[in-house]
Amino acid sequence: MLKRYWRLTGFVIVMLLAGCSGIKYSQNITEQKVIPQVSVNIEYKEGGIYQLEVDNDLAGSIALQWNSSAYLNTSGGTIRLIHVENMDAFPESVPVEQESSLIAHGLKFKTYFVGESWMDYARRGVTPQPQDSEKKAMIFLAFIIDGKRVYWKGEVSFHSNNE
Repeated sequence: MLKRYWRLTGFVIVMLLAGCSGIKYSQNITEQKVIPQVSVNIEYKEGGIYQLEVDNDLAGSIALQWNSSAYLNTSGGTIRLIHVENMDAFPESVPVEQESSLIAHGLKFKTYFVGESWMDYARRGVTPQPQDSEKKAMIFLAFIIDGKRVYWKGEVSFHSNNE
């Protein structure tokens, strides 16, 4: 009887390890809706963390509104973006309200963000997986420009690193 439990325990451990070694995906982000004179570059890092660079070549300042920016996942769910100013001081909890990031004329703004539901993954360095890697996800960044909300839109495609 003890031998049967050991076999069952071994099976469970193998299944858990197999689940942990799942397919790894790289991500490509391409602009779908540009904002004239505002250059946006997003690069996926790891663990659900993205690096963002914004160059403002407009005459005045612009504001990136984190509370109105979102990630639309492959199954159509919306995930709020959380601004991470410093990777060495990762937020302990998810803020209810986030300050907008002001970007002055001629400046390059560089920062990080993570999806709200991925915070635990990011802390542990685990990469969340798309539910359907054949579909594309979307990133929407909301900017205030001349008193109006303007959205930048990027498309996220997934490519298996195991092929």
